[in-house]
Amino acid sequence: MLLSLFCILITIFLLFIIRRLFNNFKIELNTPFKLNIKSDKVIVLSREGCPWCDKLEPELLSAKNSYTKITMNDDGTFTFDETFTQLDKKERESIMKGYRHLMDNKGYYFPTIIYKNDYHLGLPDSKTLNEILNE
Repeated sequence: MLLSLFCILITIFLLFIIRRLFNNFKIELNTPFKLNIKSDKVIVLSREGCPWCDKLEPELLSAKNSYTKITMNDDGTFTFDETFTQLDKKERESIMKGYRHLMDNKGYYFPTIIYKNDYHLGLPDSKTLNEILNE
C-alpha cells in the first residue's frame, strides 16, 4: 500500500514538472514567411495519391491562368509537367529553391498553391481557388 502511494506521488510530481516545462513553450503559428519565386505562373505542388490533389485536377484543367505542376512521388522524387520543363533554367531553379524554402519553413502540405509569391497550404476554398486560377 505504501509503495502504491509512493508511486502515485512520484507520478504527480513528474506531471507537475512536465507541465511547468511546457507552460513556457510557445508555438508561433502565424509567423510571416516570404517567398521570392521569379515566375508569373501558378505553381501547384502536389503529391502522388493525395485525395485533395486529385480534387484540384479538374480545376486546373479549366484554369485560365497558366500553371505548372510539380508532383512529389512516394519515393521522394519529383515529376514535372511539360510546362515546367519548358521554363528557362533560372525560372526552374527559382521555383525549386522557393519550394524547398517553403517546405523547410512551413512543412509539407499538399496541395500547395503558389501564385505571385503568395502561398496557400492545402486545398483553398472554391472562391480563393477561382481567384488564383482565373484572375
